[in-house]
Amino acid sequence: MSILKSEAVLAVAVTLSLSTAARDARAQGCILIRQYGPEFDPFNKPYTDKGRFSLSFSYRGSSADRHYRGTEYQAQRQELGTYVVNDQRLFDVGVTYGVTDRLGLSLALPFVSSSWSIPSPISPVPGPRAVQHGQGVGDLTLSGRYWFLDPRNRTHNFALSLGVKAPTGNANDTDVFVDITGQNPARKAVDYSVQPGDSGWGIVMGLQAFQRLGPVTAFGNFTYLANPRDETDTPSILQGLGLGASPNFADRLYNTVPDQYLARLGATVGLPVKGLSFSLAGRLEGQPRYDLIGDSHGFRRPGKSGYVEPGLAYTWRSVSVNLNVPITVYRNREPNPYTDAEGDATFPNYVVLLGLGYRFN
Repeated sequence: MSILKSEAVLAVAVTLSLSTAARDARAQGCILIRQYGPEFDPFNKPYTDKGRFSLSFSYRGSSADRHYRGTEYQAQRQELGTYVVNDQRLFDVGVTYGVTDRLGLSLALPFVSSSWSIPSPISPVPGPRAVQHGQGVGDLTLSGRYWFLDPRNRTHNFALSLGVKAPTGNANDTDVFVDITGQNPARKAVDYSVQPGDSGWGIVMGLQAFQRLGPVTAFGNFTYLANPRDETDTPSILQGLGLGASPNFADRLYNTVPDQYLARLGATVGLPVKGLSFSLAGRLEGQPRYDLIGDSHGFRRPGKSGYVEPGLAYTWRSVSVNLNVPITVYRNREPNPYTDAEGDATFPNYVVLLGLGYRFN
């Protein structure tokens, strides 16, 4: 393999391995999943040269309508027609600047356009779907990544990233929809899985590494968003559906501000076409039951999902394109924090991830 092709493969590996953060876009059906932070520099090499800029754009799309309680599929929701449909369309624009050859700073701003719907009334016969739309600018992230080994090392390296997530997105987006009986249309806060923001300042922490083994480059990354704030001031969907008076939901009348995480481990290899490579990774993302910092009250749907993630990437000079399609193989809607009450949530069968990047020479 030529030096040029080796570097292109390495760049793709690192690009794919850090599809973690803001640009891997965000959302997992009814479980709120939005990774924050920069990607690896998705261009000719994994490092950002001192004094140079790069731009990136990413898209994530998914549709979730399959309910799970724990790891058990709730087939009756499909059979009865009472299932929720959660459609996610998320876009992200980012810019990265090389402070030094090892240290890069990234700024990322997402845009959310999503919807959540449920038949109303839900019984005895499901009625028409009451659709809630959430859209707008999301929460901005500023982060830095530092490579611990000399960037001239072309076979392996590892980096730590640290950043802050600012509550620039609207966490109280509203729409007009009816309650669970199909009556009383009014403007109310939409479900928290389609809210553009979460109203909390967050701490973004990450670890990234790669190792080239002949024609194959192995990679891994882990990103964690810690949200210290406990609850928002936004009424939860339980109030929107007219269930807020029930004593069973007394501790979940307002939305939570949850932590989120994503981990990936995989490998990439160059294909015969110059600049083109194929990757395969295992992916795990989720929302924990309890936050790392602070309390975990309010309405949340904790859970996680696992994926097998194939992908293709192409680099040409200063431009890169990658397409990944994580296929869901594991779903787990975990019990609610503190109460241990079981709940269910929808998960997608697959997710579409598209990334574009340009590096200024």
